[in-house]
Amino acid sequence: MIGGTLYSRAAEALRTRITDGVWRQGDRLPAETQLCQELGVSSITMRRAIATLVAEGLLVRIQGKGTYVASDHAVVMGPPRLTSFTQDMQLRGWRAAARLLGMETEHASLAVAQRLGIPEGALVTRIRRVRLADDDPVAIQVATVPALLFPGLDRFDFARESLYAVMQREYGIKPAVATEVYRASLASAEEAALLEVEVSSPVLRCERLTSDSTGKRVEVVESVMRGDRYTLSLRLTASGR
Repeated sequence: MIGGTLYSRAAEALRTRITDGVWRQGDRLPAETQLCQELGVSSITMRRAIATLVAEGLLVRIQGKGTYVASDHAVVMGPPRLTSFTQDMQLRGWRAAARLLGMETEHASLAVAQRLGIPEGALVTRIRRVRLADDDPVAIQVATVPALLFPGLDRFDFARESLYAVMQREYGIKPAVATEVYRASLASAEEAALLEVEVSSPVLRCERLTSDSTGKRVEVVESVMRGDRYTLSLRLTASGR
C-alpha cells in the first residue's frame, strides 16, 4: 500500500474488496487479527479503518456478532444524521480535539445577518478553531451564532467543549436540521500553515446553516477541510419513474 496514512490505506483496501465484490452484502468480515496480518497493520490502525467505513455506511457493526457489509453499499460522508464534529470523529473511531484560534462578539455583516435571519448589525459570536482528529489538524472551522440566543459563550472552553453540547446543555437549544454546500478549492498560505499541508493543497470548503426544530436559525459554520482527510460521497436513490 503506497501513499496516505496507514489507516486510510487500510480503509481503501477494505473498500476495494467491497466494491470489487470480494465481500458481498451481508457478508461478515474476517477476524480483525486476520485482516491485520493480510494488510500488515496494527490492530489500532485496523479499528480506525473499519470505523471509517462504518461512518461511511459501507460496514455495520452488530454487538456480539461482528462487522458486516452493509446491505445497500451506500456511502455517505460521516453518519447520515446531523452531528457535531466531536460526535462525527467519535463515530469514525478518532479522538476529537480543537485548538482555539479566537472567539469574539461583533456586529453581523449583511451577509451573515441574511444567513442567520437576524437584523444587520445584530450581535453575533464567532468561534474560530482548528479541529483535530487524533491530534492531527483536519479542518478549520468558524462558527457564528446569534449572541441574543447564546449570551455568555466566553464562559466555555471550546478547545475542549462541543458547541452543540453547550447549546443543548446550557441554553436548551438543540440543532435539528442543517444544509451544507461544498466546493473544491486550494489552501491559502495561512490555511496551509494551520492544517499542516503544502500551500495550494486541495481542500473542501463547506458552509453549514443549522436550525433548531422550530426552524430558527442557530448557527452558520464555514469550514476548510483537508482534501486528503475528507471524501465527499452521496447516497442516491432512484425515483422509481
